[in-house]
Formats: sequence, C-alpha cells, structure tokens
Amino acid sequence: MDGVAERHASTDLLVEGGSVRVAVDTPVALRHDGPFEPLATALEKNDALRDELAREIPVPSLRDYRRIRFGLLAAAALPMAMLLELDRELVLASHASAGRVIIDVLLVAFVVFELTRRTPRRPGICAIALVTVALRWGLVAGRLCGAGVHPLVYVGAALSLGCALVLLTRVPSKARVALELLGKLGISRSELFAATEGVEPPSALVAAAVAAAAGLPAVLYLTRALGVGLVGQGIVFVAFAALAPAIARRATEPGVAPPTARVAPARIAIGVVAGLALTAAAVTAGRLFFDVGAEVARCVERLDAEAKIARAAESAELARAIAKVRASTALVLMTAAIFPFAEERIYRGLLQDVLVRKYGRTYGVFAASLAFGVAHLGIYQVALYQTVLLGIGFGIAYLEGGLLAAFIVHATWNLLQLA
Repeated sequence: MDGVAERHASTDLLVEGGSVRVAVDTPVALRHDGPFEPLATALEKNDALRDELAREIPVPSLRDYRRIRFGLLAAAALPMAMLLELDRELVLASHASAGRVIIDVLLVAFVVFELTRRTPRRPGICAIALVTVALRWGLVAGRLCGAGVHPLVYVGAALSLGCALVLLTRVPSKARVALELLGKLGISRSELFAATEGVEPPSALVAAAVAAAAGLPAVLYLTRALGVGLVGQGIVFVAFAALAPAIARRATEPGVAPPTARVAPARIAIGVVAGLALTAAAVTAGRLFFDVGAEVARCVERLDAEAKIARAAESAELARAIAKVRASTALVLMTAAIFPFAEERIYRGLLQDVLVRKYGRTYGVFAASLAFGVAHLGIYQVALYQTVLLGIGFGIAYLEGGLLAAFIVHATWNLLQLA
C-alpha cells in the first residue's frame, strides 16, 4: 500500500463477495495510525480486532456461543453471588483472609467479563474458575457430610460445574476463531503455519537455559550456606538473573538479537488479568480438589492416616513459609519484588521462551513450570504441585503480555498470600 494505510470495512475483506484481498502478512490495525501487525499474529493477539472482524464475518463456531452465552452467565450468576455472600459472612466472622476474598472477587469478575464478550477470549480459564466455584460448594457439603446442607449448595455446585463443561465442550477457543476468520479471508492453514513458524533455537541455547534455571536456586542456596545476609542474597540473586539470560543468548546465538519487542500497555494489562485469573483458579482448584476428596473420604470413613498426614503437612508447609516471610520486612520486600523479578527473567524470559520456540507452547509452558516448581523443593515438598500450577499461570501471563505482565502477576500473587 506504498506506506499509506487504507481504511476498509470488515465485509470488504470477505472472500465471498469482498473486494479487498489480504495475505497472511498484510499489516492490519483497528486505528488508522496503528499500531500495525501482520494479519496472522494480529488475529490471535488482538482481541478487539478479532471481535471487530467476527462482528461482520460469519464464523461457524460462534453461532452456538452467541445463543448460549447469556444463558451461561445467568446460570453461573447464582453460585457466584452465593460465593461472594459466603465470603462476606466469613470475613465478618474473621474466618477468611483478605487475600482469599480478593481471589474470589477476581474469579467472579473474570467469568462475568468473559461471558459478556461477543467472541470468546479465554474460555478455558473461565471454565477453571467455574470449577473452582463448584469445588468451594462441594467443600461446604463435604465438611458437613451432607447433613443439614441447604439444597442451594448442591444447586450452586451443579450449576457451576455444568457451565464449566459447556464452556469446555461448546465454546471455541480464540485460536479456533482466528483460524476460521483467516479461512474466510482466503488464508489456508499451511500459509498460517509458514508465516508464524519461528526460528528454532540451537541446542546449545536450550542447554544454557536449563543450566540457568538450575543455577538460580543453586546460587541462592550457596549464598545462604556461606552465611551471606539477606541484602547480599538479593544482590547476588538479581545479578545472576540479569546476566545469565544475556550471556546464554550471546554465547549460543551471537548473530541473533535478544527478544526486546515493546509490548503495548493494553497487552500487558490483558496478560496480567489472564495470568492472575488462571493462577488463582488453577491453584485454588487444585487445593480444593484434594480438600473435597479428603472430606468425602472422612465422611465414608475411608480417610487413612497417610492422607491425613499429607493434608496436615501441606497446610503446615504453607503456614510456615508465610509466617517466615511476614516476620521479616526484608523478606517481604524480596518476596514482593526481588524473587518475582529474578524468577520470571530466568524461568519465563529465558527458559520458557526458548522451550516454546523449540517444542511449542504447550510443552514449553509446562516444562518451564515444572522446572519452576522443582526450584522450590527447598521450601515445599507436599505442596510442590501448587508451585507448578503457579508457573503455568505466570507462563500464560508471559505469553499474553510479556515479561512485565508475568512479573506483575507473580508479585501480586505473593502479596495476596501475605495479606
């Protein structure tokens, strides 16, 4: 277009009857002054652009969603409203922390936001949030062994779980919507794959990233073993995280510039919201799953001694870690800023980035999260699964909004645990 942006309606781009042909690398934007991105990546990353195109271009997978989304919202409204009322009563009775209430409000707000969009944004996260609500009500019934439980408790659990199942089975992901839109614009899967396939990192960089991920907790352990104070530990920790990724990349990819693309504030905000919602939903659902199972086993007198010990050990681990941090102002500062910065730079900015380029998103996020969890073996053993789930949430924040989004989610979560 000779450097001059042209305005077109969505229907102008439609293959059937449209007058404007586009390619997978055609730069597009909602505003005349940009920012412009290639069509293939813009449709996946830019929610507003995807909404705008889907408004005028018929997408087969969205037909059912648009018929059922307000029904889903109405069905989910009852258990979510009940949950917030339960939180209010628990706060008044001093049985719930501020962090727990904030997490529940966040999950409810995310579900409402997701189900009021014309096109689905992150239905998987929304489904996990609703499973969390269902498990909360399941825990209420389990603790009472079903005795004297109000019928609304069972209704709330059933409605939440039902809505989650519908989201998982009948609501398309944003990737599927983007793919169908590209098909309507005359772009094939092979063209999309060719345009989005990145340069695979060398094996030496993968090895260097793994070594840096293993080295971060080793450096912290070594400084503690040498008797270095908290300030010194923090300086060494930050220095390692600041230097290791740059050294690894320059030593293994000398001719390739490190990823320094500026992330738009809107994308950072999206990454923070999505990452924090997934972190809260996944960790809470994981913990509640075991709690509900333990309560049901207790009710039927099948809860063995080993299970009791494991549940008590997990609670004790978490309580000890939180109490230790709260007892030291320096540790609070490190937990809120230094640890999130260093860990996100190594585990997401280096390890996950390299593994995603090498093996794809699913494996890259999970493997980096597993490494992140193993790095916390010195703090958690029984509750180690929670750190892996945290890593997945932080990893999604990084994919959506870059390193700053992952840092904000990590720091915010740590602060919520101390609230």
